[in-house]
Amino acid sequence: MRMTGSSLYYANSMTPPRAVLTILADDLTGACDTGALFAAKHPVPVTVWPRTPVPAAARAVDTETRTVDGPTAAHRAAAAVAAAPAERIFKKIDSTLRGHVGPEVDALIGATGATGVLLSPAFPARGRTVVERMLMIDGVPIMETAFRRDPELPRSDSGNVIDILRPVLDRPLAWIPLDQVRAGLNALSARLVRLRGTVAIADAETDADLAALVDAALAIEPSPLLVGSAGLARALAARLGLLIEHVPLPSVGRWLIVAGSRHPATRRQVETARAAGLRVLTTSDRDDVDRRTVAAQLAAEARRALDQERFDLVAVTGGDTAIRLFEALGAERFDLVGPPAPGLAFGWLRSPSHPDLAVLTKAGSFGAPDLFVSLRDEALA
Repeated sequence: MRMTGSSLYYANSMTPPRAVLTILADDLTGACDTGALFAAKHPVPVTVWPRTPVPAAARAVDTETRTVDGPTAAHRAAAAVAAAPAERIFKKIDSTLRGHVGPEVDALIGATGATGVLLSPAFPARGRTVVERMLMIDGVPIMETAFRRDPELPRSDSGNVIDILRPVLDRPLAWIPLDQVRAGLNALSARLVRLRGTVAIADAETDADLAALVDAALAIEPSPLLVGSAGLARALAARLGLLIEHVPLPSVGRWLIVAGSRHPATRRQVETARAAGLRVLTTSDRDDVDRRTVAAQLAAEARRALDQERFDLVAVTGGDTAIRLFEALGAERFDLVGPPAPGLAFGWLRSPSHPDLAVLTKAGSFGAPDLFVSLRDEALA
């Protein structure tokens, strides 16, 4: 299967398309799983800092700020807005609040002139909800899950979103409980108007809750800056008429799985894929090795495999690994076609030094053990 739609779209555009939306994410898998949702009309190009963003109606920028320091993250977020202006900015954050959420949101308020912020990390399709301000993973408070050991998670003994953000975001914080989220468009819109000047953290337990938040935000002018995971992004894509729910993967059998995440979910997926005969490259389970160094080594190994063998599709897990593979292949951008499943993204990696490559990306922290096997089987059915 060969898709050239994105290349034709950019080449045939006599004038740059009107920039409706720019998505800012702090890692490549986040930019991809969010950007893929907006590809109903055209592919969504993803570029990586500091490369110049591609003109498009909807585009995504990976600022690569997940593991840098806070001031650097803030600077890049503001600079990305200047480099990729649009009618609307969506700040994509991790559904478990990893990274520099506070400094980046603060910088974006200044860069966009936003009069308010509406923030919800909920991603119900992947079991991430916010109820009574508590961030839950499959019904369990986040600090009681494997994420509590993640070095990218803000230091906190609480799963309360406001408690997590207060030390890193010097702005007034407010809370929108579930009963207000579900009070109807007029009441919720009025609540958002009253909360101008604050960062409003909203509960959300279902996709309908997230849709209500987006509808209310877009019903008022000026609208608040929207900050959320792929869950809130999905609601925004639907509201803008850009949502694509599902795209089929190419009907090909030669898969290469490059698994850089050490999350237990990814480890189970790797074991199942190997048992099914899929080619898998993965990292050591040791905790005493630098994750970025390991990701670079894994990407180099994947590049060698691609140079020596023919693979029809590469599946990549983990943001560190995805960006290192992007760099190893000398990629200029990733043109997103859509999501084959919630939280996943499929598209074409464009590089002047390598043939266009079909790539599937996935964050490392979710998915059934047979995820890759079932996706491959579905594509071949």
